[in-house]
Amino acid sequence: MHANRSIMSLRPVAAAVLCLGVLASGQAMAGEDDTPLSLTLAQYLSRDNNFAKDDSFKVGETISTSIAQVGLNKSYGRQTYRANAKLSAQRYKNYDILNNDGKDVNGSFTTGLFRDWLVSANGTYNESLNTIQNNVGTNRLVRNIRKYRDGGFSVQYGNGGTWAIAGSYDANRRTYSLDSQKYQNANQTSKGLKVIYFASDVLNYSLGMRRVVTDYPDNPSYSEVADRNVDLSTNWQVKGLSNLSATLTRRSTSYTPSDIAGNSGWTGSLNWGYTPQGIISYNLGFSRTTGTDRSKFGFATAGGDTVTVKNNNNTLTTSLVASARAQLTGKVGLTLTQTATRFKVQSSLNDSISKAYGSYYHATSFSMDYQALRSLSLGCSYQRYSQGADVYRRKYTGNSVDCNANFTID
Repeated sequence: MHANRSIMSLRPVAAAVLCLGVLASGQAMAGEDDTPLSLTLAQYLSRDNNFAKDDSFKVGETISTSIAQVGLNKSYGRQTYRANAKLSAQRYKNYDILNNDGKDVNGSFTTGLFRDWLVSANGTYNESLNTIQNNVGTNRLVRNIRKYRDGGFSVQYGNGGTWAIAGSYDANRRTYSLDSQKYQNANQTSKGLKVIYFASDVLNYSLGMRRVVTDYPDNPSYSEVADRNVDLSTNWQVKGLSNLSATLTRRSTSYTPSDIAGNSGWTGSLNWGYTPQGIISYNLGFSRTTGTDRSKFGFATAGGDTVTVKNNNNTLTTSLVASARAQLTGKVGLTLTQTATRFKVQSSLNDSISKAYGSYYHATSFSMDYQALRSLSLGCSYQRYSQGADVYRRKYTGNSVDCNANFTID
């Protein structure tokens, strides 16, 4: 009964989105001057036939999400201010224990100083339900609220010339409400320095170093993880035709206490967008990440001796996302997206027994969006997905349908 009341309480929000769009349509087309503020009201409805992402416990669920969002985007001289605040009410038809109110606030500030300096600062706060398949334990359908806070700044010397040097600092904190997942609570700092070469107005390269230190206050196996990264990056953009960004990183990881084995490897990402003449545009994303998962625990034998067990898992994740969008008319667009991810895990016990695990994730989605009015957009999508089993992941297959209505005043 409580779940039904929650769903019914959200119906006025969905109706308000549609009514406001109709009432404001005349004003939206009036060509008023742009303002730095925007307001968005949105309603999302989703149906997933394998909500728990587990074939051994396959359940369906309907999720209703109502969103209110305000934004600021203002340029003043050499300064740019951006801010966004979003509140969401997420309600579940069957598992009302998961009902939650999400919060997402972020802002940034950029300014030019003197002739050649560029300074920027940013901050983020996010509070939301942790993704179901990322919950640990046999029961995934638990209310686990994830909170994330992040703040940082960067200083760049060289603005408009051939060379520039940039330094950055970032600090973030991640916490979970569920006791069984608090071992993943983390405080992280990142310091970086890079040199940028502007080959032209549309092409640049950079070479830099980053040190990322993560403290785990509630982890029984280790207290600190330090990553040393060397990044080689490039950005290329041809306005209206193509854009490309790519990064190749050499990463080395060490642990505290130091008797836990570290790891090193190559990571990288590539994102490419191509918009030729015609109605179809293309996007391609590729990423390769390496990671380490370490645990150390001791137990007493029947003879009274203490035995220490160390479990080392080295992970490699390779992901490819390809999409094509057809803008059929000025108001109607179709998008097809294909995602493929390969997970590899090399597991060893006490640095001697080694075993390899692997699995694949596939997802195909098709969506259609309709710009009903300048301020009102509608959309629906269908997705089929599958995940294989490995040492971390459960096997599951399923499909979902999502529809939304967005009304924006800007």
